Amino acid sequence: MPNELLTIGQKRTAIERGLSQYLKGIALERVLSYWEQEYGDKPSFVLNRFLSEVCNTDELRFYRKDMLRQVLFEIAEVEKQVLLQVKPQEKQEALVSGQLSDAFAQFVGYVVKGVVQVDFADFDQDVKWRITNLGYAVVEQAAIHDVEFISNLPIMSYSQVITAIYEVYCEFYGPTKADFVFARAKEQIKQQFMDVDLHQLI
Repeated sequence: MPNELLTIGQKRTAIERGLSQYLKGIALERVLSYWEQEYGDKPSFVLNRFLSEVCNTDELRFYRKDMLRQVLFEIAEVEKQVLLQVKPQEKQEALVSGQLSDAFAQFVGYVVKGVVQVDFADFDQDVKWRITNLGYAVVEQAAIHDVEFISNLPIMSYSQVITAIYEVYCEFYGPTKADFVFARAKEQIKQQFMDVDLHQLI
């Protein structure tokens, strides 16, 4: 992760650690305040220029390269900590995303079971027509409950697709039966996927 993506606070912490063995107390605070005002929103390659400006004694100038090396090391350490926090979060999001896709596929499967076989071809085409009108590409050769069809749909489309299926179901079998079938499917999903937020589907 480039350190430009670190917050100013995280970069300041790293710089403070890097400089603490060379500067103390008020002198360190002044240097950090100057960095925050002049360089806080700038990338790491300006650190050399920053240190050139603040190393205003012979002793500090002598240690400038070491200071730069130490500051860059501390920034890298902060980056590692941030990455360790981000990765589990990304894994969790991927897990939730996968569960949502599975729940959506199961939901569509439950509803399709309630479609009379002789009606299915027309039902399938009507649903695809509605999904296409919503602006989503569909896999024409696959049925709406097939993995190939479902995996092609973006997650953000799920609730709209379920609404489209509901509307077609109402046209074929009436709202009373549609409500019954959809409520039953929702209950099945709720029991099977307890960690999934059903508001993202229905």
